[in-house]
Amino acid sequence: MHEQLGQILRARRESLGLTVEDIEERTKIRKRYIEALESGQWDVLPGRVYARGFVRSYAEVLGLDGSELLEKYVDGGDAGSAEPGVRAESPALTSENRAADRKPAARMVEPRSLNEMERTRSRAHERHERSRRETYDRPVRSVGSWVGQGLLIVGALVVVGGLYVLLHHHHGQATHRTNTTTSSPQKTQATKPATHQTAPPKRTTQPIQKAQTVVVALPYANGMYTYKVLHAASLQVVVTVNSGELWFSATADGQAVAPNVILNQGQSKSFSAQNNVTFHLGHVQGVSITVDGQPVQLPNITWAPVVVIERG
Repeated sequence: MHEQLGQILRARRESLGLTVEDIEERTKIRKRYIEALESGQWDVLPGRVYARGFVRSYAEVLGLDGSELLEKYVDGGDAGSAEPGVRAESPALTSENRAADRKPAARMVEPRSLNEMERTRSRAHERHERSRRETYDRPVRSVGSWVGQGLLIVGALVVVGGLYVLLHHHHGQATHRTNTTTSSPQKTQATKPATHQTAPPKRTTQPIQKAQTVVVALPYANGMYTYKVLHAASLQVVVTVNSGELWFSATADGQAVAPNVILNQGQSKSFSAQNNVTFHLGHVQGVSITVDGQPVQLPNITWAPVVVIERG
């Protein structure tokens, strides 16, 4: 299985015109480990975890799916056998870890935390007792104070009633004077003919223009070239081959829509997505990509890149 995986990696590298030194520079994997991967000599590698990471990094540079290769050529052939040069996990250690995972939650609480909980509970109890004592120890008002308050309330009601009577009497006199004045004869005035008013001019509404889609290139990071698409409700992406032949794979909104596609010169393929589209391109020479008709400025490189187009 390891030899077949190495043959696939070497054949892909040679088809892209890359050398072992090129792979070493881009993946930062030592040359002897790259040669060991291609020859299937996994006993040369430092360990299983490192070997799996090497395969993923190597496959990403070549535009392949490292996880799929590991599942097919490594994990599928490791059932019931240990990897050469890689130590198997100690059963005793695993049992201890499992026993540690089953420890009750109470043992994980530090004594200091328990002491703080007790002190907090004691303070809350003291505050409750203090509040209860203050409630019961509050002095009862004397009968004289209640009588004084009653007299004040009665006096206030008397004042309010007197004000209401005065205001009502004043309002009745004002109403009588108003009725007397209204009953006097009034002079009739000639009505003026109504003037014709012209209707205001109608306003013409201009149609709202849709904002033009803008594609912004972000700095290269995490092994990917990312482009932000602004003023777009959705993504309509078209890949066109202007010269030569192109191998690529694509995912739209996290779903694989073109796992392994080859386009010849003059051919194109369209993709629709709501949020993002990711391409693994074999090369960018002679390839063009547009989003809603707007061109994407691809990098001027000679290796297989990962291009991400996402809606901003």
